[in-house]
Amino acid sequence: MPRAAATPAPAAAAMPARPAAPAPATASPTPVPARPPQQPVSVTPAMPPATPAQPAAPASPVSAAAPAAPATGQPGNQPPRQPAVPAQRAIPAQPGPAAQPTQPSPAAQPNQNLGGTILANSTVLAGSTQAMHLESQPTINRVRGSFNPETDATGLIGRDPACLIQINDVLVSRRHCSLETTGNGILLTDLNSANGTYVNGRRVAKIWLEEGDVVTVGNTDLTVHEGVLTDRAPFASADAVIAENIGLTVGKGTRLLDGINAVFAKGTLTAVIGPSGAGKSTFTSIVAGLNSPTEGHVLFDGYDVHQNIELLRSRIGFVPQDDVVHRKLTVDAALEYAAKLRLPGSTKAERAEIIDNVLEELELTSRRQNRIDRLSGGQRKRVSTAIELLTGPELLILDEPTSGLDPALDLTVMKMLRKLADAGRVVLVVTHSLSYINKLCDNVLMLSPGGHPAFFGTVAEMEQAFHGKEWADIFNDVTERPEQVYSLTDSRQRTLEAKATVRQHADHEKPAKPFRIKQTLTLVTRQLHLIVADPGLLIFLLLLPLFLGLLSLVVPGSHGLGEPDFKDAATEPSQLLSLVILGACFMGSALSVRDIVSERAIYDRERAVGLSPTSYTFSKLIVMGLQTLLQAAILTTAVSIGKPRPDHGVITDAGVAELVLVVWLTAWASAMLGEVGSALVKSGEQTMPLLVILVMAQLVFSGGMIPVTDRDGLEQVSMIFPGRWGFSAAASDIDLNGLLYGPTKVPTFKKDDLWEHTSDQFWLDIGILAIMVVIFTIVLRICVSNAVAKLRRRS
Repeated sequence: MPRAAATPAPAAAAMPARPAAPAPATASPTPVPARPPQQPVSVTPAMPPATPAQPAAPASPVSAAAPAAPATGQPGNQPPRQPAVPAQRAIPAQPGPAAQPTQPSPAAQPNQNLGGTILANSTVLAGSTQAMHLESQPTINRVRGSFNPETDATGLIGRDPACLIQINDVLVSRRHCSLETTGNGILLTDLNSANGTYVNGRRVAKIWLEEGDVVTVGNTDLTVHEGVLTDRAPFASADAVIAENIGLTVGKGTRLLDGINAVFAKGTLTAVIGPSGAGKSTFTSIVAGLNSPTEGHVLFDGYDVHQNIELLRSRIGFVPQDDVVHRKLTVDAALEYAAKLRLPGSTKAERAEIIDNVLEELELTSRRQNRIDRLSGGQRKRVSTAIELLTGPELLILDEPTSGLDPALDLTVMKMLRKLADAGRVVLVVTHSLSYINKLCDNVLMLSPGGHPAFFGTVAEMEQAFHGKEWADIFNDVTERPEQVYSLTDSRQRTLEAKATVRQHADHEKPAKPFRIKQTLTLVTRQLHLIVADPGLLIFLLLLPLFLGLLSLVVPGSHGLGEPDFKDAATEPSQLLSLVILGACFMGSALSVRDIVSERAIYDRERAVGLSPTSYTFSKLIVMGLQTLLQAAILTTAVSIGKPRPDHGVITDAGVAELVLVVWLTAWASAMLGEVGSALVKSGEQTMPLLVILVMAQLVFSGGMIPVTDRDGLEQVSMIFPGRWGFSAAASDIDLNGLLYGPTKVPTFKKDDLWEHTSDQFWLDIGILAIMVVIFTIVLRICVSNAVAKLRRRS
């Protein structure tokens, strides 16, 4: 297969350590020979580190450029500045003599940009705040080792310490792929890894690597530089996310976004603000890859987000406005289930270590055994964020995380985001809370009504652009003149410059299929855990069939499901069966009608990060089957205790086992019908009318209380309802035709062929119920599919 070699992206320029310092020249990446494992930076006693929340000095915008240009955008003789680079946070000047910059050796180069203060090819001085910051960072995705064909004949890439290139990334298999030196170069072979191996965004099984190739395993990129396969981080641009000319038109020409350009660097926190309805959440959902723009595109580390979302989904964390956690679980349990779904190849010990690290980073360790519904709003938002951090995303987006919080919790959440950005992530936050932007954020993207970009730049630049106005006045100006641009620099030009520094990758093939069986078992276990953790639901599950069974005592007569007394209660068995079958329909529908709509936000997020809709559907099928089986046994037992059993059954002598089977399948089919309805409704308020419709339709068309036999139209429509076939199977079991039909019995009663007391007819009725379960499951699978989810978002 012909290959086109590509040149590596130029390294980012070293940023100044003080706001007043001029921007140094761009340094070229040093050739990397066989790079030994990274050595830790030695730190000598020195000045205390700068407070993370300290903002840049207003007089000097935090950017790798010259002082601010005038509002005309003409910089004069100054070199072009890049203030809209979501700039590095300024570090206050430290006393003492200025250090002379030196060219770092390959071993001394940091593996990643941390907190925006350490860039590729920058000097890290012992005892400096940068060194202390580097020492304090977690070791997520840290790459150790390299592969040099001149000295290495073979080697492995993976998490195992014995691998030549060891990667601390939970999405990487222990022995992920092998490397071999051949006459044609480095031969890379995937070792049936869980998440696949990608070269330049394309999944491969075996391939010869060429200069400039980018090898992606898990969330980690390696590159071939000077013939050596090594960590890509030192050679990657600091501009991780580039949004170019983003536009979105929906419906009949309704314009929601219009030409948004922005660049977001690693280690920065950007506030996305603007009046209500300006398209803030729409824009961030596009950056996260959840929605697609009609114009423009988003680049993330050189990959087009929407063409490569399957590859990037574990690198992007998105916390929607609604909490994406089950509130009945404890913090620890919620994270454990999320880790099982998002890290299928991890062991229990590895998951425990990851969860411990995330809880510690978000200061939730002391709350890990608390139920989520007993946490404060800010703490619940931290739990939602913790779930996103399990896979170590490099881009974290939060949609109004401080909505509804008091000022103290607002500050707490914003400080958390500042800390997450300082760990080297790109953090975007949609917010209406403006109190702490100047103190904690690096950059601001302001959108005006109609989705127009009103401003993009640093916090200091915003002060200059709006001349220190109050926020209310700024919003008034933006609302009155929505198409006016207040940015001090041309965001479009800045975007083009940033785009020129990254290497763009081609489309890729879809990754390996998800672990559907593991996902299904995890979802089933979680759903059962939720039932046990909710006493109200558990009581409802157990008492409802018992209550319905006791209602059989009010049916007149004393012969139950046997031969009736035609003088006092000729239709007693028919009424009992109607009660039992209607109870089964009600139990199944009541269990499921709120099930999917109540956790739609959770499912949508889990589906976006790799949950298979098939696994989700099968988990609902299994859980509903288990619940309805328990309820069917309780209901049938209660009826059998209160009323005499049938005189005989179609399969067994007592006929009770057949009744349990009939009630179970009827309730199960009704539950899956309710799941379909739950997937179709838009809100929980719509479920109560839906439940009434489902139950009343089953009552009418079951054929027990209202005759449907030989009634044109009515009989045919009844065939699509589980209640009709459930009643027919139960009637066949107890021989209802024989109990009621005849000139000396119930003259007005019409014999029904579906009630024949034969094994063939009984199993036909049972088979139709089983087919209904399958059909409703298939329909549910369609309702929760990715295609339907996209249609729902557009509507």
